[in-house]
Amino acid sequence: MTKQNKITKCFIASFTYPKQDLVLQKHGVANGLISFAIPNLGVIFRCIGEGNALTMEFSTFFSLLEFLQTKLVDEQIKTVQVLSSNPHFVVSFTSYSDSLRKGTAYRQLLDSYMKNMSIQVGYIKPKSNQALYSTIDCPSIPKDKTVDLNLSRDELLKAEFKSLQKGIKL
Repeated sequence: MTKQNKITKCFIASFTYPKQDLVLQKHGVANGLISFAIPNLGVIFRCIGEGNALTMEFSTFFSLLEFLQTKLVDEQIKTVQVLSSNPHFVVSFTSYSDSLRKGTAYRQLLDSYMKNMSIQVGYIKPKSNQALYSTIDCPSIPKDKTVDLNLSRDELLKAEFKSLQKGIKL
């Protein structure tokens, strides 16, 4: 287990686009995308979603927190800085917003995550938001990590190739 004392910087983003394909719309394909990135750990996640801009951003935020809490247990992340390019989302964390008013579903969910970690939310310009970067622009392995690629002959012979499956059926 590694001990993570510093702040883990995370980026979130989401966007929606108009539904233009009637066949996809008929089959219920979502019209948006949620994305989060944790560059220090080499993580970038993307998934389709549905909703307005603020709902999508909250979906991304809570997906990130769930991922940190359930999939990165060994990292023992205690302090998270979440940066978003959606100003409405960031303003939602002020006392002037109704989104996180006491008793709301979002507030209850946030309170449950805050029992285990300290969460900071801030704004970042879209051009600096790493959740919006192409996966080509993000290294798959963090610079401070090393991977031992010295495979033995036996390990090389164990490699097997499987044929690709055709795409999903709608």
